[in-house]
Amino acid sequence: MRQAGITTIIAASVAVTILAGVAGLVLYAANSSFTMVQAVQEKSLAQAAAISAQSAEIYLKGTASVAESLASQDAIREAFAGSPARAQERLRNYVDAYKDYFSFFLFDASGTIIAGRTSEGKDLTGGDRKERDYVKAILAGQDLVFSKSVFKATTGNELIYVVAKAVRDANGKLLGGVAACPLWNRFTAATIDPIRFGQLGYGFMLDDSGHMIAHPLDKSLLLQDVSQVESTQKALAQRDGTFDYDWKGESKVMGVSRVPTTGWIVCMSADTNEMTAMAARQRSVLMGLGLAVAALAVLVIVLINRRLVLGPLLALNDFTRQVGSGNLSATLNGSFRAELAVFADHLRQMVGELKTKLGFAQGVLNGIPSPCGIVGPDFNMLWLNKEVCDLLEKRDARESYIGLRSGAFYNNDASRQTLSDRAIQERQPLAAEIDYATPSGRKLRIAVRTTPFYDLDSNLLGSISFWTDLTQIHEQKQHIEEQNVVIAQTAASASAVADRVAAASEELSAQIEQSSRGAEEQNGRVQETATAVEEMNATIMEVAKNASATAGSAELARDKARHGAQLVAEVETAVASIREEAVVLTDNMQSLGQQAQGIGAIMEVISDIADQTNLLALNAAIEAARAGEAGRGFAVVADEVRKLAEKTMNATKEVGQAISGIQRGTSDAVARVERAVSRVATASDLAARSETALAEIVTVVEAAGDQVRAIATAAEQQSATSEEINRAVESISSIAAETSQAMHQSAQAVSDLARQAHDLNSLMAQLRGTDGPQKALS
Repeated sequence: MRQAGITTIIAASVAVTILAGVAGLVLYAANSSFTMVQAVQEKSLAQAAAISAQSAEIYLKGTASVAESLASQDAIREAFAGSPARAQERLRNYVDAYKDYFSFFLFDASGTIIAGRTSEGKDLTGGDRKERDYVKAILAGQDLVFSKSVFKATTGNELIYVVAKAVRDANGKLLGGVAACPLWNRFTAATIDPIRFGQLGYGFMLDDSGHMIAHPLDKSLLLQDVSQVESTQKALAQRDGTFDYDWKGESKVMGVSRVPTTGWIVCMSADTNEMTAMAARQRSVLMGLGLAVAALAVLVIVLINRRLVLGPLLALNDFTRQVGSGNLSATLNGSFRAELAVFADHLRQMVGELKTKLGFAQGVLNGIPSPCGIVGPDFNMLWLNKEVCDLLEKRDARESYIGLRSGAFYNNDASRQTLSDRAIQERQPLAAEIDYATPSGRKLRIAVRTTPFYDLDSNLLGSISFWTDLTQIHEQKQHIEEQNVVIAQTAASASAVADRVAAASEELSAQIEQSSRGAEEQNGRVQETATAVEEMNATIMEVAKNASATAGSAELARDKARHGAQLVAEVETAVASIREEAVVLTDNMQSLGQQAQGIGAIMEVISDIADQTNLLALNAAIEAARAGEAGRGFAVVADEVRKLAEKTMNATKEVGQAISGIQRGTSDAVARVERAVSRVATASDLAARSETALAEIVTVVEAAGDQVRAIATAAEQQSATSEEINRAVESISSIAAETSQAMHQSAQAVSDLARQAHDLNSLMAQLRGTDGPQKALS
């Protein structure tokens, strides 16, 4: 048999009660009483407001009558004619007679007071009132004017209002006006302040702009602008009648009535609860009776529900409470019937599914190896792992940070917005690199990535952020950048050195080329000298042969002696020519020695440049080695630069050795040429003496034999000297050839040096190329 459902049981229980009928009767009676009482009270409020408004109207008209009475008196008009004494005395009498007035005064057509008196005895004469609205209205042509509102007196702290009456002469010409200023608080104290409606009801007044001009309880509200208050706006709009409103959470009713003369509003406010207190008491009695009847029905329902509904629901509630507090191992105990049994089964299945999914989610969170934290939609920490605590040097237990403001946890400043807060506000993933200072003073470079996450209904649950420490990578990057700057500076220095080497090599090459041309020219001169010496040697041999023949025949000797004298003159000329060539050769050899010395100085500069280049290359290699793997490419370039520098040094040494050989050869050649010049001088002297001897042979034939022998001896000596000169010339020719060869070798070495400098400069240009040091380190 199918069991009755819980809905059927509850409906049957409610049907046996009379709760609905009793409640209907109670509500009808209570509402009827409440409506009747409220209508009566609202009518009373409206009548009280109307009566107070009539009293205010009468009071205002009485003030107007006083002002009109003053304006019609001759003493008042005399003041406008220049005789204010009687008017001043008259105003003093009025102030003394009318105790409810603060002052009376007269003002002329310029708005200046010409006579006036206050209740305190102060003379108002000379006061300026031309900016007052009532003065402007009188001077504009109005006859009787009431001030728009109540205000504080200029000469005191009393609240007053003003009634102004125009003063005219017998011809109707406007002279000015008279103003009567009643004490407003005297009127309100007698008419408005005493009115009460219960304990909370009272009356007050507003001017037509919404300013408070009378209030019995809070005097600080006087003259305040309350036009923005809802009840004030309703009063100004309605002007007469009643309306309901709320004030500070309490229900109020207000009766309002307008003062016709000024448009001011008299308001009577009462508390709704006080007005309907009697109806409320009656309603309470009826409700008590109704509750007594309803209690029986409730008792029946409770007894039934306790057995069938409340007991199982309590068990379900206890079970869900334990699950909600995190105890997923709780068990659902109890006896459940009908729909509650189905509900209990579904609840068990739901908890099982929750355990599976929550266990999976918790396992994922616990398995995150990186520093990680989760911030809730309220910007407080929901979860964090040990890694993020270690990174940020948070020494307390992880659980102690749960619930903290994210700014307090990450930045030690709860008011500071974090990247996780921004991700929650903007609902989008964010990433940034930040500099973070730990409590111990460590400076960290951290990459933060955070993303908001949602539940299955797309409701924001918070944001999860991952913190990655990039400090070591950032420091390595800075170190590499600093090394790149050093390498770039070294490359620039090496390039400058290469430029100087190239320039010096070009200059040295030019000087060596010039020296080579001088050596070639010297070699040519030496060859010409050798030819002349050979000719001279042949001539001397011929002289000796002729001298031997002369011994047989004196006559023939005489003729031959003449011929010999001629030949000796030619020899002397040739010797002179040889001497001149020897002098030129000496000068060339000395110039060659000086040029060789200049080349040696240049080679010393090149050697110094090569040493500096080698040192720079070594420093660059050291910096590249410090850079590690990133500097390997530049280390190769630095090694090539060092090899080129070593080749430059070797070539410089070879050129230096060649130059030293040139200098030694040049010095030897100069010495040999100097000795040759000395021998040529000796030969020239011998030739001169031979010429003299031949002359003597011509004149003294008898001594021919002896002289011929002497000539033969001299010829032999000349022949020996000629041979020695020939050998010296051959030695000079050999030295010149060696010098020319050394110059060619030097030129070749300098060319190699210039090429190596060019290669070095190319490497430096490649190093300073578009990608710079970074390319060399890539």
